[in-house]
Amino acid sequence: MKKIIAVVVVVLAGVCFAQSPREVEVVAEVSLTNQTSDTGGTLFTPSETGVFRVNLMVQCTGNQQPQGTLDPEFLWADDNGREGSFLSSIPCGNPSLPATSIFIIKATPALPIFWEMRAGGRATSTYEVYIALERIGPKVQ
Repeated sequence: MKKIIAVVVVVLAGVCFAQSPREVEVVAEVSLTNQTSDTGGTLFTPSETGVFRVNLMVQCTGNQQPQGTLDPEFLWADDNGREGSFLSSIPCGNPSLPATSIFIIKATPALPIFWEMRAGGRATSTYEVYIALERIGPKVQ
Protein backbone atom coordinates (compact mmCIF):
# COMPACT_ATOMS: atom_id res chain seq x y z
CA MET A 1 0.00 0.00 0.00
CA LYS A 2 2.84 2.39 0.87
CA LYS A 3 4.44 1.71 -2.53
CA ILE A 4 1.20 2.61 -4.32
CA ILE A 5 0.92 5.89 -2.38
CA ALA A 6 4.57 6.70 -3.12
CA VAL A 7 4.03 6.06 -6.85
CA VAL A 8 0.89 8.24 -6.89
CA VAL A 9 2.76 11.08 -5.12
CA VAL A 10 5.65 10.90 -7.61
CA VAL A 11 3.28 10.88 -10.61
CA LEU A 12 1.28 13.83 -9.25
CA ALA A 13 4.46 15.78 -8.54
CA GLY A 14 5.61 15.19 -12.11
CA VAL A 15 2.28 16.39 -13.49
CA CYS A 16 2.44 19.53 -11.36
CA PHE A 17 5.93 20.41 -12.58
CA ALA A 18 5.01 19.65 -16.19
CA GLN A 19 2.12 22.12 -16.00
CA SER A 20 4.09 24.92 -14.36
CA PRO A 21 3.81 28.23 -16.25
CA ARG A 22 6.49 29.13 -18.74
CA GLU A 23 8.87 31.83 -17.62
CA VAL A 24 8.88 35.09 -19.53
CA GLU A 25 11.99 35.56 -21.67
CA VAL A 26 13.31 39.03 -22.54
CA VAL A 27 14.47 38.71 -26.15
CA ALA A 28 15.36 42.34 -26.94
CA GLU A 29 15.99 45.61 -25.10
CA VAL A 30 16.56 49.22 -26.11
CA SER A 31 17.89 51.87 -23.74
CA LEU A 32 18.63 55.24 -25.34
CA THR A 33 19.21 58.58 -23.63
CA ASN A 34 19.89 62.11 -24.89
CA GLN A 35 17.95 61.60 -28.14
CA THR A 36 16.94 64.71 -30.11
CA SER A 37 15.71 63.32 -33.44
CA ASP A 38 14.09 60.28 -35.07
CA THR A 39 15.51 56.94 -34.00
CA GLY A 40 14.60 53.29 -34.43
CA GLY A 41 15.50 50.04 -36.10
CA THR A 42 15.04 46.30 -35.95
CA LEU A 43 14.08 45.24 -32.44
CA PHE A 44 14.00 41.47 -32.97
CA THR A 45 13.60 38.89 -35.73
CA PRO A 46 11.64 35.85 -34.53
CA SER A 47 12.91 32.48 -35.69
CA GLU A 48 9.43 31.02 -35.19
CA THR A 49 5.92 32.33 -34.63
CA GLY A 50 5.34 33.49 -31.07
CA VAL A 51 3.44 35.82 -28.76
CA PHE A 52 5.33 38.84 -27.44
CA ARG A 53 4.73 41.64 -24.95
CA VAL A 54 6.11 45.06 -25.91
CA ASN A 55 6.96 47.33 -22.96
CA LEU A 56 7.67 50.96 -23.87
CA MET A 57 8.66 53.93 -21.73
CA VAL A 58 9.41 57.38 -23.18
CA GLN A 59 10.34 60.46 -21.19
CA CYS A 60 11.00 64.00 -22.34
CA THR A 61 13.99 65.27 -20.35
CA GLY A 62 14.93 68.54 -22.08
CA ASN A 63 13.46 72.00 -22.16
CA GLN A 64 12.99 73.18 -25.72
CA GLN A 65 10.39 75.45 -27.28
CA PRO A 66 8.34 75.31 -29.38
CA GLN A 67 6.96 72.03 -28.10
CA GLY A 68 6.71 69.11 -30.51
CA THR A 69 5.64 65.51 -30.19
CA LEU A 70 7.20 62.07 -30.04
CA ASP A 71 5.36 59.47 -32.11
CA PRO A 72 6.18 55.81 -31.34
CA GLU A 73 5.56 53.21 -34.06
CA PHE A 74 5.98 49.43 -34.17
CA LEU A 75 5.76 47.15 -37.23
CA TRP A 76 5.68 43.34 -37.44
CA ALA A 77 4.04 40.51 -39.40
CA ASP A 78 1.48 37.96 -38.27
CA ASP A 79 -0.73 35.45 -40.10
CA ASN A 80 -2.65 38.33 -41.74
CA GLY A 81 0.51 39.95 -43.10
CA ARG A 82 2.07 43.24 -42.11
CA GLU A 83 0.75 44.85 -38.92
CA GLY A 84 1.51 48.11 -37.16
CA SER A 85 0.88 49.95 -33.95
CA PHE A 86 1.00 53.72 -34.11
CA LEU A 87 0.75 54.86 -30.51
CA SER A 88 -0.58 58.20 -29.31
CA SER A 89 1.67 61.23 -29.73
CA ILE A 90 3.60 62.24 -26.64
CA PRO A 91 4.02 66.00 -26.06
CA CYS A 92 7.68 66.88 -25.71
CA GLY A 93 9.09 70.31 -24.96
CA ASN A 94 9.52 70.34 -21.20
CA PRO A 95 10.70 67.67 -18.77
CA SER A 96 7.74 65.39 -18.07
CA LEU A 97 6.63 62.22 -16.38
CA PRO A 98 7.32 59.04 -18.35
CA ALA A 99 4.74 57.91 -20.90
CA THR A 100 4.30 54.13 -20.92
CA SER A 101 2.59 51.58 -23.11
CA ILE A 102 2.33 47.80 -22.95
CA PHE A 103 0.74 45.72 -25.69
CA ILE A 104 0.72 42.14 -26.95
CA ILE A 105 1.56 41.01 -30.49
CA LYS A 106 1.73 37.74 -32.37
CA ALA A 107 4.73 37.82 -34.70
CA THR A 108 5.92 35.48 -37.45
CA PRO A 109 9.39 35.19 -38.95
CA ALA A 110 8.10 36.84 -42.15
CA LEU A 111 9.21 40.31 -41.00
CA PRO A 112 11.45 41.60 -38.21
CA ILE A 113 9.77 43.45 -35.35
CA PHE A 114 10.68 47.07 -36.13
CA TRP A 115 10.34 50.17 -33.97
CA GLU A 116 10.67 53.89 -34.60
CA MET A 117 10.38 57.03 -32.51
CA ARG A 118 9.50 59.97 -34.74
CA ALA A 119 10.12 63.49 -33.50
CA GLY A 120 7.03 65.23 -34.87
CA GLY A 121 6.46 68.93 -35.35
CA ARG A 122 9.52 70.85 -34.30
CA ALA A 123 10.46 68.47 -31.49
CA THR A 124 14.13 68.91 -30.74
CA SER A 125 13.89 68.47 -27.00
CA THR A 126 15.96 65.72 -25.42
CA TYR A 127 14.19 62.46 -24.64
CA GLU A 128 14.84 58.92 -23.44
CA VAL A 129 13.33 55.69 -24.76
CA TYR A 130 13.35 52.27 -23.12
CA ILE A 131 11.88 49.13 -24.72
CA ALA A 132 11.75 45.54 -23.50
CA LEU A 133 10.38 42.81 -25.76
CA GLU A 134 9.35 39.65 -23.94
CA ARG A 135 8.41 36.28 -25.40
CA ILE A 136 5.37 35.33 -23.34
CA GLY A 137 3.96 32.41 -25.25
CA PRO A 138 5.01 29.36 -27.15
CA LYS A 139 4.87 29.31 -30.87
CA VAL A 140 1.35 29.48 -32.17
CA GLN A 141 0.29 27.18 -35.02
